[in-house]
Amino acid sequence: MKSTARKFAIVTLSIATLFGCAARRQLPVELVTFPAVGSVSTRNVGESLISHGYAQLVPKLILAENEKIGAVQVPKGTYYFNAENADRIKFLLGNLELYLYKDSKKICVDKGKCSDMPYTIENTLGKPMANQFQQTLFYNGKIGNKIALGYREFSGDVARPAFSNEVSYDLSESTILGYRGARIEVIKATNTELTYRLVSGFIQ
Repeated sequence: MKSTARKFAIVTLSIATLFGCAARRQLPVELVTFPAVGSVSTRNVGESLISHGYAQLVPKLILAENEKIGAVQVPKGTYYFNAENADRIKFLLGNLELYLYKDSKKICVDKGKCSDMPYTIENTLGKPMANQFQQTLFYNGKIGNKIALGYREFSGDVARPAFSNEVSYDLSESTILGYRGARIEVIKATNTELTYRLVSGFIQ
């Protein structure tokens, strides 16, 4: 009897592993330019304006309004990526788990407890992959009518040291700034932050 129960437990555990852990997918690693061309973003001094290289794009779920799904109060806010499989993406805010089903586009707290509530998905840039060439253009601030941008490229290859450079631009000449094929359109610039539209990425 004990042997039969033990075999049943092993089979149950194997099935749970097959349909649970094995079904979980990792986010793909891809060659990305971030943010997307055409998008408008705001960055602080020292933050990246453009990044190019092999990395993961990590989604986050943004709810603008409070919602009640079944008996669960779902507060507005930003829910962060936790896991993904073929059917759904799991997001977390504290201890609250939300599931975005890919086919129905519905937000659920449990199977059968779902809502058509409005939401936004935004991608963030995951950690750059080791041993891959990376390019970054970042904001170094504004003095008078001049903007300073910093450029950095690096690779995991020890034979190629990191390279960095700084360039400045006069906004009275143009609000389009360019470096190595990348183009940004300045919308608003202050000593602390830059709002811009990405016109094009780096030329490869």
